[in-house]
Amino acid sequence: MKPFALVLFTASTIYAAVPVMQMPSPTGQQWEVYELTFNDSTFYPNPFWDVTIYAYFKSPGGITYRIRGFYYDASTWKTRFAPTETGQWTFEVNYMRTQDTVNFSGSFMVANGSSHGFIRVSQSNPNMFSYTDGTSFLPIGVNGHTPAVTAAYLGIPPGPQQVRSMWDSLEVHGVNTYRLYMFNQEAFADSFSWNTDEGMANLVYNTDSLDMYDLRVGKLMDRWFQQALAHNINVYLNMFVLFDVSSYPFNTSPWSSSSGGPFTDSNAPYASATGTGAQLEEDYYTYVVSRWGAYRNLFGWEYDNEYGYYSLPPWIAMVDSVIRANDPYGRPHSVSFWNYSYSSASPVDSLPGINVTDDHLYASNGWTEFDIDSAANAQSISRYWQYKKPVMFGEFGSGDATYGPSWLVFIRAGYWAAFTGGGYPILWWSGDFTTAGTAFNQAELELVNAARSLSSELSALSSLRPANDVTVTSMPTFVRGYTLQGDSDVVVYFRAFTSDTAQIAGLSCTLRLRGIAGKQWKAVWIDPVTGDSIAESSGISPDDTLKLSAPSFEADILLHVKVAGAATFVRDGENGSVSGFSLDQNFPNPFNPTTVISYRLSAVSNAKLEVYDILGRTVRTLVDGRQSPGEHLVVFDAANLPSGVYFYRLQAGAFSRTRKLLLLK
Repeated sequence: MKPFALVLFTASTIYAAVPVMQMPSPTGQQWEVYELTFNDSTFYPNPFWDVTIYAYFKSPGGITYRIRGFYYDASTWKTRFAPTETGQWTFEVNYMRTQDTVNFSGSFMVANGSSHGFIRVSQSNPNMFSYTDGTSFLPIGVNGHTPAVTAAYLGIPPGPQQVRSMWDSLEVHGVNTYRLYMFNQEAFADSFSWNTDEGMANLVYNTDSLDMYDLRVGKLMDRWFQQALAHNINVYLNMFVLFDVSSYPFNTSPWSSSSGGPFTDSNAPYASATGTGAQLEEDYYTYVVSRWGAYRNLFGWEYDNEYGYYSLPPWIAMVDSVIRANDPYGRPHSVSFWNYSYSSASPVDSLPGINVTDDHLYASNGWTEFDIDSAANAQSISRYWQYKKPVMFGEFGSGDATYGPSWLVFIRAGYWAAFTGGGYPILWWSGDFTTAGTAFNQAELELVNAARSLSSELSALSSLRPANDVTVTSMPTFVRGYTLQGDSDVVVYFRAFTSDTAQIAGLSCTLRLRGIAGKQWKAVWIDPVTGDSIAESSGISPDDTLKLSAPSFEADILLHVKVAGAATFVRDGENGSVSGFSLDQNFPNPFNPTTVISYRLSAVSNAKLEVYDILGRTVRTLVDGRQSPGEHLVVFDAANLPSGVYFYRLQAGAFSRTRKLLLLK
């Protein structure tokens, strides 16, 4: 059978130009975007909606997916689809215009891809996420606003490499989830360094019509999705209510009746799902999901930010119906909520279609660095067991311009307490662009890197559940312990909640773990700032209890216990297993000026070993080429580099791992 066949059409009018489908690729990869492009030089008063395209993709197994097309630019329309099976696919396209309908058809072959598919709520554990193939996914994320804003928050100077350096910095720190805001950053002060071509993601802010969108912004967001995918980062798309920005007055927006729009006040668009305004909004969200829904690194749809300020259930139901009608990939759906009391119920749980609980938690809620741990852990556990959904903290931090050593402890204590409570905090950036503010944000990235270091060592992720079942002895009464247990792992976070500087010595604990009698165990005490190992011990447990002693610490410490024989330990990759590949910690570390980096390959691989600075800029490529299996040693000479923290990353096929090194001169 030929890989592609074109079915010609019969036009019903003589004045309309003949639409042409560009010859599509005869091959594709599972889970990756497969794109059809159509050219039509006919003049349309509104090219976004005067042409309606439905593409029907049929899988080798006989399942048909209906995909909506979208206007791209000039005389170009597109459809984007991600094939879910390998083998031969066929497609039929209805290209519908006012004057006629034009039909196209074809076929293409799909090969195995290197990814695990789309992220969705796990079927084996409804409180966790997994990929389509069942591989567990643990989000480690930051609030990005848009890439230029993120770069400014990290102190990366404007320029042609600003956004690339931002993505590099996030990847080397282990960020795998980036919360992108679809609203107008350009509405803020012109002096802010993000007010550039990379600065905003609102499709209607600079347009005269509510059903015609900013094509430059559309292409900008295409590029962001592609750049994030190249850096193994997923996009948590916050579609945001359109007026939730104080510097964007409603009476000056195109939605306002005073400007010719359909609404009389800023609450009206989110109070109803009927009428002209609602139809405009339905068109808007249809366009969003049609354009970006096929990217496998779209982590999930967030319908609204901080529910209760604007949107009401009928509006949420309208957005949900649009998303579900046009997105066949089963992604998570959420609405965030700012909760001032962790004991109160979540109002978003009962909203239509919502399968993720997403709270916001800040210092401004009234907690300090000495009680945020108990609040975050209690809220995580409460949400975890009450709603049986993944527990996100879509915004978690100290708040704008609130930074310093004590608030770094606040964020760290809250992060790890929420994590061991079964929650997933997405870190908020400080909004202060002083040197201290950007240094604070960079320190937050270090915390994310520590979370990645621990999570990459966890096994059987889907079995992890919060269970504060730990007996602590021989220690002061002002230390709390929070426990996350799984089939093969136990993670305990200890927090001294009256002092961040007092030395805690002599702490010992007893863990009660069912089924470990006679099994080998390994305990690692971890610095929660860096993710580095502080002390280790191992043995065989005679019964179902394990007694351990902690090294001295200040403020907090993490404990990770692995139990052999329960499951295969997971390492690296896309939270999946890449057996036989590893990247060791450099030795010595700290070093001056040389250190040795060792790694192992289980098969012939195209290996790339690079060193980055703290902003994600490549400072040295140590290896780049095809290598044989076995152990490899590389000497890194940093004689010409300044003292500081650096990262080195090994990529070999599907394997990817990053570690940190410290140069001290």
